[in-house]
Amino acid sequence: MTLYVDCPTRFSAKPKHKSSLIIYDILFKPRRLPRRWLQFTEANPVFPVIISVAGLLWIWFSIAHIVNASAQHGSGHMIETIKVFSGSKPLIDWVANLRTAYHNLFPAEIRDLVANLYGNIAMYLVVPFLLFLEFLFPCNPSQPLIGKGFLQDALWYIIDTPLSLLILFPVAGVLRGLFDHYLGFLSLSPATVWPVYLQIIAALLLAEFFIWFNHFARHKIHTLWLFHAVHHSQKEMNVFTDDRAHIIDLLIASLLSLIPFFIFHVSTYYAVVLVGIYKPIHNRFIHANIKINLGWLGWLFTSPQFHRVHHSREPEHLDKNFGVYFSIYDHLFGTAWRSRDVYPQTGIADSRFPTEDRVRVSALPKNLLRQMIYPFIQIFEDIRNSRLNIFRARKNLFVGRYAWRVGKIKLSKERQDSEDFKEPVEYQTAYRKDPIDKKDPTYM
Repeated sequence: MTLYVDCPTRFSAKPKHKSSLIIYDILFKPRRLPRRWLQFTEANPVFPVIISVAGLLWIWFSIAHIVNASAQHGSGHMIETIKVFSGSKPLIDWVANLRTAYHNLFPAEIRDLVANLYGNIAMYLVVPFLLFLEFLFPCNPSQPLIGKGFLQDALWYIIDTPLSLLILFPVAGVLRGLFDHYLGFLSLSPATVWPVYLQIIAALLLAEFFIWFNHFARHKIHTLWLFHAVHHSQKEMNVFTDDRAHIIDLLIASLLSLIPFFIFHVSTYYAVVLVGIYKPIHNRFIHANIKINLGWLGWLFTSPQFHRVHHSREPEHLDKNFGVYFSIYDHLFGTAWRSRDVYPQTGIADSRFPTEDRVRVSALPKNLLRQMIYPFIQIFEDIRNSRLNIFRARKNLFVGRYAWRVGKIKLSKERQDSEDFKEPVEYQTAYRKDPIDKKDPTYM
């Protein structure tokens, strides 16, 4: 059966059987929730918060138990996961025999690669639960659970995971070596006698500050923003949007995240549990299409509502809500958006970006490649179309965002009319028009 798309989010090829049609409607069509249910959730916003927090905590502690048991027994994550969810001894024995055959057939290097690529148990538990939350409490009910945005971001997940193994892991090893050799004096020796929970809290707070500052810089420095804009281009926020990230952006974002764990001597086990388990759970949660602001917990932790404002394409939300895990630094530095009840549309307004809503499903792999090379094309065009000297061209690239994102920072009238700076017609169309005017063809 060939799938094709006749609108941005709805699939046209429908199954014939009634049971399959029900599943098709749930996954690929906008939700039709009862009016009473919508009124109930609107009148009781704490109810979605309780459901989501309780479910995510249960998943997190279950995964932590699985990882701990796997390390102690050496039986593997899959077997420990089956033990958690099923007590069937024949099933456990069958999986154990299958695992033994797999170990005998493939060398350790191949097994490690496959485990790192597809052994993230957090994804297999979190994604179904978040899709369940998206179905019950959608921020945008017109967005299907699985649309072209979801499929495009799933392709990013498939591509970024091996790239992360090939690039980020070696970089992390080099970073640890450089820290031990040159920055060992930053390591706090007294922290070795601190309680574990105090080490973790201190490392998390310092790591969040590094992440906040790094995120702030990727929005303010034009060249870094071009790579980060790939992540912000998603119009249909979903559980895989966190994986929609250029490898250069991932590399920059990951440089400082582990240093606080080195400084406060957090054990490798707890670092793995926090970074390797909590990170994918929380990141997928805040990018999901869920109408939740976490109530009073939102003053400490980021929520889907908090991060959706950060992804907003509305001018008033520019450079707001930089926090990834905690919201405290945004409140401290004045970058938090004042309202916690707004759920804006997301995306960027650059009409040159190859968004997936313009292509068929079959063309999504090709479109992913276009999205990957997009930042390099923009940097090349910025240099080629600039008549400034080399020094000022570099300044143009590395200072500010040069009104690129949605034309929110306009050039002065004198600057626009100066003879030494004449932009091509397509640049004038893309940059100079007011994005707030929705009749503007460049508005997205």
